Amino acid sequence: MRRCRAAGYEVGNLDATLIAQRPKLSPHKAAIKASLVEMMGVHESCVNLKAKTHEKVDAVGEERAIACHTVVLLYKRT
Repeated sequence: MRRCRAAGYEVGNLDATLIAQRPKLSPHKAAIKASLVEMMGVHESCVNLKAKTHEKVDAVGEERAIACHTVVLLYKRT
């Protein structure tokens, strides 16, 4: 975030999907979102967080890994 701000950018929004068979992430979503909001210094409405399983497919589904797909919209300050 320091580097983005130093380059003149701000976060417009963040959309993240956490993928794991275990642990179940739903009970932790609020805490994870609050941590992201604090770290990025944005309003909570700018962060969208989803948790999914991988239906026992590949390393994620076999509980050997956790994945996260994230898209962040940055805008240049004027």
